[in-house]
Amino acid sequence: MAFSRTAPRHEITYLRRRPKVGERLATPPARTSSSLSLAGAAQQGSKIAVAPVRRVAGRAILSADAPTVTLDRRQSAIGSLAFDLFDGAGGALSCAWELVEGEAGLVSAALDVRVSPEFGRRPIVQSNKEQLIVGLRHVRRLRRLLLLASGLDASKPARLVGELHDGATVESPHTAIAPVVAALAVYQVDGELVIRRENFGFPSAEAAAAAYGFSLTWLPPVRR
Repeated sequence: MAFSRTAPRHEITYLRRRPKVGERLATPPARTSSSLSLAGAAQQGSKIAVAPVRRVAGRAILSADAPTVTLDRRQSAIGSLAFDLFDGAGGALSCAWELVEGEAGLVSAALDVRVSPEFGRRPIVQSNKEQLIVGLRHVRRLRRLLLLASGLDASKPARLVGELHDGATVESPHTAIAPVVAALAVYQVDGELVIRRENFGFPSAEAAAAAYGFSLTWLPPVRR
């Protein structure tokens, strides 16, 4: 069945489910052809409430009232998605990642782990100075990411900004609610990246990853 790029994305309703501290994030439900077919559901007399998809055109600002945005297939597959902290935040970014095969780990300068696995000599995620860069060429190998901000200045609100190859940005404001703030969750759904503002506090990056159900099993190879 052909997948519509403009139709509402009712199959990603599970992304609106937010975990409590210490709770593991549930695996998204398996999709079937009937669940993707609005026409089939109508024939069965079902009524489906579908939220419209918010896309990125220019500048998208995430908030508690509008926490989610979806990149289209082109935005999700070309170049890279580079994340930075701005507005005198004084903090650092790290990231928990998980591949579709189940392999998972942390990219964190503080832990001296600066890359995830490479495909075609390109890592899915890498730390480059103060940036976290998500390579999009092999985006379908990625299942999900969790962007973490640590060491934020309590007196200065921060902006976490993700920039696309065409200059479009996804921005999310955050404050120092805890030593580590789980700022953004990113999910790959049928070749499109869904970005959701989280804004939950944790004592460490490892605690945040555990709360979201990441099994941190991968370590980078030793290079001599």
